[in-house]
Amino acid sequence: MKIKKNIILRRIGSEYIIIAPNKNTVDLTEVYTLNETSAWIWEQFKDKAFTIEQIVDIVEQHYEVDRDKAMCDVQVFVDILRKGELIVDD
Repeated sequence: MKIKKNIILRRIGSEYIIIAPNKNTVDLTEVYTLNETSAWIWEQFKDKAFTIEQIVDIVEQHYEVDRDKAMCDVQVFVDILRKGELIVDD
């Protein structure tokens, strides 16, 4: 899977916001906020293909969490991205 083109992650103050432009406009009803961990994951895979397992690997290593916890959290994150149509399967 990959992050869709033209999806923008911005840091505003202490918050990370994803803006999903739609047909050359920005629909502010489709703004997503990320916590610091989610934003860090986003940056790791920006502009490249990835799998859930790859995300779990870096989360497990970077945050020193067990694999089951990382898998559960990553699955929730990916489900949210899919629901918002922010990622595509390649």
